[in-house]
Amino acid sequence: MNNRQALQKVAFLDTNILHYIGIYLEYAKDREIFPWGPEESMTAQKNAAVENVDGITEAGLKKSLKQGLETVAFFVTPDMDVQVQYSSISELELLNGRAKGKAILSAAEEGVPDRMWSRFREEEISAQVGVADLKEVKDRVDGLASMLEESGVFVKTSGGDETRDVLELAKGINGLIYMEAMDSIIYASALIARADYLFTADRYLKETVNRIWRPDGRAPYEEIRRELRRLVESIALGAADEVELPSAHMITADGKPDPSIPVPGHDRSS
Repeated sequence: MNNRQALQKVAFLDTNILHYIGIYLEYAKDREIFPWGPEESMTAQKNAAVENVDGITEAGLKKSLKQGLETVAFFVTPDMDVQVQYSSISELELLNGRAKGKAILSAAEEGVPDRMWSRFREEEISAQVGVADLKEVKDRVDGLASMLEESGVFVKTSGGDETRDVLELAKGINGLIYMEAMDSIIYASALIARADYLFTADRYLKETVNRIWRPDGRAPYEEIRRELRRLVESIALGAADEVELPSAHMITADGKPDPSIPVPGHDRSS
């Protein structure tokens, strides 16, 4: 790691943010638009990409692509000097979700009755996706880090097998405050990674993490903050009063700032 990387802040990405980035970068690379557009200003490249995405008629896909576009633009802005990191659990979630998506598309093409979707079980999913399909999904997920690097975003890799520490800390978090299991693992991963920021598409997770980060006199969160820092100290070593907790942020699909805590070096964060 060079000196610049050592000084960079770390932004941890949750699964949904990673998903939005992934589908946008794949879309953009195929069409040679931002961040792979013509040699012109970043603003011009981004505006051209927005115009391209706005031409999509399917509302859900358009929103997801715009979310990814805005997130990539946020991280490649010259004064946003951060490195991103994400959890292996997010990669696993993406593998699982994309395989299921392929299975649903395949079943729809076969004319599966609508009433079947409410009970589309593992057996049906497995029957619809073959080894080649699963390999394609895995290759795409594995390629996310290199695509981020190509787009100008530095990716920080994990320093070894920290799975046990993450799971222990996730259990500890759930002993302090309610979080969905996957969210607690993402938060624990960000803590073990010593991340400065957690980027999420989940409003409850964002608000909960920020209340722990900055309790502002709220007694329950003051106590949760103290106990969480002790937990991190016991698992990841280091004095509890030196444990820095990440703030949480959200980037909106329309590019407008979601009222939140500013990220240093950027005039908007969400």
